[in-house]
Amino acid sequence: MVVKSFSDFGKPAKKLLSDDFVVGKKAEVKTTTTDAVNFTATGIESEKDGAISGSLSWKYKVYGNSFTTKITTANALSNEVVSEKLGVKGLKNTLNISLGSSGHSASTKLEYKHDMVAATVLADLTNQTVTDSVAFGYKTFNFGGAATFEIASKSVSQYGLGASLVHQDSELALTTAEKFNKFKLAFGHTISPKYEVAAEATYNREKKSVSMATGIKYTGDGATVKAKTDNLGTVSLAYIAKIDKSTK
Repeated sequence: MVVKSFSDFGKPAKKLLSDDFVVGKKAEVKTTTTDAVNFTATGIESEKDGAISGSLSWKYKVYGNSFTTKITTANALSNEVVSEKLGVKGLKNTLNISLGSSGHSASTKLEYKHDMVAATVLADLTNQTVTDSVAFGYKTFNFGGAATFEIASKSVSQYGLGASLVHQDSELALTTAEKFNKFKLAFGHTISPKYEVAAEATYNREKKSVSMATGIKYTGDGATVKAKTDNLGTVSLAYIAKIDKSTK
């Protein structure tokens, strides 16, 4: 089994409990053209003030490189370029550039993944930070860590460690973040092709507080239904309908 990147520790649970849920009202349409161009249109109505925002993105490939362009109603334009044909097996580079009325940003991320090691270097050119991570794996066990270095102050601003136990249909992960001030235990399990469950528990050492969330996902022939609840008693639902083979 190939080792997981440190940022992917607990990813199955995170995706089930985070993706497709939004505060307010959200409508999203995804479609794929015959020449493999993916379009995504999103509209969100804010629960706070009723303001409506939207975005349109399209993803396509050119000579093996993946391009994603996105425009938003906030006058922002972003481009992401993912290059995997760099001459070294397991090496990938991701370049992100964003332009907008509220500011500009740029970052580049280099990833390397082999059978027993996965490493990343993320350079945020706007905030002048470099985040490094490394993970090692043996059979079903992964162990790794990450740290962020502030170039201007020449100091380490964030760091954390984690471990992950991965099986074919489940993962149990324990990670730390924010200089060991946050501890998260995450569990994700694919019960069958139609049912998935997940749970997360986060302990904030500084605030001495615990937050928890559990969720379930059902994937049918033409639709996907997700539900989650947390320790505050909040219940969230998400419904994704598949219109045809290329649109949902």
